[in-house]
Amino acid sequence: MLASGALFDLSFRFDRWYQKLPRSPSDAGTVVCCVRRTGPGKRETPAEVELEPGRGVVGDHWGRDDHDEARNEVSLVNTHVVRSLTGGDESRTPLSGDNFQVDLDLSEENLPVGTTLSIGEAELRVSDLPHRPCLKFVRRFGLVAAKRVARANRIGRRGRGVLCEVVRGGRVRAGDSIRVARRGN
Repeated sequence: MLASGALFDLSFRFDRWYQKLPRSPSDAGTVVCCVRRTGPGKRETPAEVELEPGRGVVGDHWGRDDHDEARNEVSLVNTHVVRSLTGGDESRTPLSGDNFQVDLDLSEENLPVGTTLSIGEAELRVSDLPHRPCLKFVRRFGLVAAKRVARANRIGRRGRGVLCEVVRGGRVRAGDSIRVARRGN
């Protein structure tokens, strides 16, 4: 018998949500949308952006907060995850605040820390910093959405996405391919 008031982790109930999402490729993905955060709560979705080491997306709000550092210059989120969280409302997907919405498997198993991604003309390195839902994310998408991506993060699926460092700058366009560099390739 369990003691009354015992706490249970019932987050496994969100696994079905993640399992129902369309599967993304693991080695060669696509940039679906570029997002530039021009200020608190303000987003642009240009057809292309320029990346620079130490700056991330040129013109982005990154670098103005205390928590910004080289290892989190750019963020990627899976397009199927963010579309699910918005109920398919494409106009709301940029609110996640991620620089790139991508069709790529972002899981820890597929993209271990240090993995290199060639994306457009640029090159990124997957960071060891976790990408977690923040209070702004909860306000924009709701508590259930935050719980869903947090559960996916806990089991290695990176539901909230992945943070990266810019290794080599260059242009990235919506529709560009993403190539995952594997050891031995």
